[in-house]
Amino acid sequence: MAEPAGGKVVRWQRWAFSNLGSAFTNFGSLWLILAPLVSLIATYAPRRLFRTYFNLFLRRRARRLLNVVDPYATVDISEPGTDVRYSRYGPVSDADTTYEEAKAYLSEKACDQEEARALRAEGARDGDGLVVSIRDGQDVADEFRGVSLWWTSVVGMDVQGQRQGRRRFLRLTFHLRHRRLVVDEYLPHVRRCGREILFSNRRRRLYTNSKSRDVYTYEYKSWSYIDFDHPTTFDTLAMDREKKKEIMDDLDAFRKNKDFYRRTGKPWKRGYLLYGPPGTGKSTMVAAMANYLDYDIYDVELTVVSTNTDLRKLLIETTSKSIIVIEDIDCSLDLTGDRARQRRRPGQASSSSKADDDKYYADERPRNTVTLSGLLNFIDGLWSACGGERIVVFTTNHVDKLDPALIRRGRMDMHIEMSYCGFEAFQTLAKNYLDIDEHELFGVVEEILKEVKLAPADVAECLMTAKRAGSGEPTPCLEILIDELKKRAEEKEKAEAEAKAKAKAWAEAEAKAAAEANAAEMARGNPR
Repeated sequence: MAEPAGGKVVRWQRWAFSNLGSAFTNFGSLWLILAPLVSLIATYAPRRLFRTYFNLFLRRRARRLLNVVDPYATVDISEPGTDVRYSRYGPVSDADTTYEEAKAYLSEKACDQEEARALRAEGARDGDGLVVSIRDGQDVADEFRGVSLWWTSVVGMDVQGQRQGRRRFLRLTFHLRHRRLVVDEYLPHVRRCGREILFSNRRRRLYTNSKSRDVYTYEYKSWSYIDFDHPTTFDTLAMDREKKKEIMDDLDAFRKNKDFYRRTGKPWKRGYLLYGPPGTGKSTMVAAMANYLDYDIYDVELTVVSTNTDLRKLLIETTSKSIIVIEDIDCSLDLTGDRARQRRRPGQASSSSKADDDKYYADERPRNTVTLSGLLNFIDGLWSACGGERIVVFTTNHVDKLDPALIRRGRMDMHIEMSYCGFEAFQTLAKNYLDIDEHELFGVVEEILKEVKLAPADVAECLMTAKRAGSGEPTPCLEILIDELKKRAEEKEKAEAEAKAKAKAWAEAEAKAAAEANAAEMARGNPR
């Protein structure tokens, strides 16, 4: 006959209690033997040494027992200290950003969980927002790939139980069997998400480089900055809609293809060359790109950079998710593509004189030691791969003057012509300034823009004049605009005619001077 289930339980309980009693009896006998020895060690051994090794012994034994009773592990992410080291270039912080990234990650989780009620709000380090974090002792639950995890904010304690200067820890608790998942995947996931949150909450900046000759001063910083708050977007940029869409698609492809760049062995960067006449919106395009990608801008002024080494230092100190801009690059350095032309060296020809040599040294000696080679290495050399997700933008009014090696594909990947104002660009400006999409007078404006090449800046100024002079109604404003455009067209034609006349007179004067010089040489019997 089968024994009832209750009888089995009773027999098991009796066996457990009997064995447990014998275990305690044996432990008591062992302690009676060891107690005098422990007392002697505690009396004659150094107090601190005894306490340290005895606590270590007990902790090891207790940890083995706890692994059976409590199979959970913890990881503490400590709040960074305030230690700062100094270099020749100024203070350099060694603070780890893991704590801030984890706190930003938990800020999102805490706001979404009703169970998290004890919260703390702090002002964001950059920007006007708030960072909501959990208070001491508050728990926040999370789930990653079906695994449950718990976060707790803890204030550090020393060995006497006193608070360690209110230094906080974020404690992560998880089951021991998920250790590799937490260390290899979850914690990097927390850092990535927290970094993205911090990046989106920051106040974007516009940087400019300092003079290289001040590098040895104590408070020298390679970059100084102001907050960047330019209102231009691609919606307000005066340009053909198809061209704007092409640029935005290219920017999206760059931002989302980190794995592609790594797989193909290319640094994660892209170059854009903006060229066109003055007033066509090259600088405005850079601002629109920065606002679209939410990037910082580093405006490099090459004329204050002394050497290629200083230029390289500037590159190293830029951050990821940024746009590096060199405006009017044709005016910054001698990058005119005449590398194949051999310069005359002083004293080479027998007819050279000391005066000619002095003129060479005065006119031909470079005033700036930043070279084309240094700039090419800045764009796509080995040092350009430090960091990632960078965009390099060159702007110029005269693309034909630049060295082909500087603007070839692979360095300047996309060439964008910023042309004169077309009708679609005018429609954008009319929407921005007059808040109208269509009007019967648009046809007249379109005909004027087809006949005369006007920069978007000129058209925008005409719209400002029309808006100030008009009554606010579209028709009077457009009538004034048409008159202004015609006036600008006449002024431009007159200016171009005067420029052509001056160029012709200059060419004639140059030809006349050359003929006179040649005649003088022939008279001396030394024809050129």
